[in-house]
Amino acid sequence: MWRWILFTAVLASGAIIDRVAIVVGKHPVLDSSINRDIRITSFLNNETPDFSLDSRKKAANRLIDQELIREQTRSGGYPVATEDEADRMLEEVRKDRFPNDAAYRRALAQAGIGEDELKDRLLWQLTVLRFIDARFRPAAVFSEEEIQNYYKAHRAELGPSLDEARQKITDQLTGERVNTMLHDWLKQARTETRIEYLEKTLQ
Repeated sequence: MWRWILFTAVLASGAIIDRVAIVVGKHPVLDSSINRDIRITSFLNNETPDFSLDSRKKAANRLIDQELIREQTRSGGYPVATEDEADRMLEEVRKDRFPNDAAYRRALAQAGIGEDELKDRLLWQLTVLRFIDARFRPAAVFSEEEIQNYYKAHRAELGPSLDEARQKITDQLTGERVNTMLHDWLKQARTETRIEYLEKTLQ
């Protein structure tokens, strides 16, 4: 049985205590990881960080899902993103969101995150996309009848030509099917993995 194991990082100002909040399989999720997830997610969504219990529960669930996917990528040999890809995505975030590097650095400081932490998140997001594409997209198949039924149901917004709308319909149906399969897989993976909440309020 896991207990409230303490991780202590000694700094010049004293000691910072970091607790294990959740254990997913054999992998601990630290309290600081939950707070970091909130900060980085808020930064990427251009929102003010919310550390309420509801927000912490959502972050905890995201981290549980990440551990399940991480374990699958390790054991299944799925492709992972590269540092160069993460660097390019980081540069896109900086250019799209901020007028100059100084504004970008100020925003990072205000959010309480480091550039390395942001890059790690982007690297992981790209790896998750690789996993989803490799694991679920090949199985996201549907019939011509499903395409036609979707077109009939959304004809007003898709226009008068099925042929012209076919790619858009295919993309929409594929996305919906992939999301459903990912959701079902995560739900099943949770039932097959020992998840222990040491911080009971996060359940």
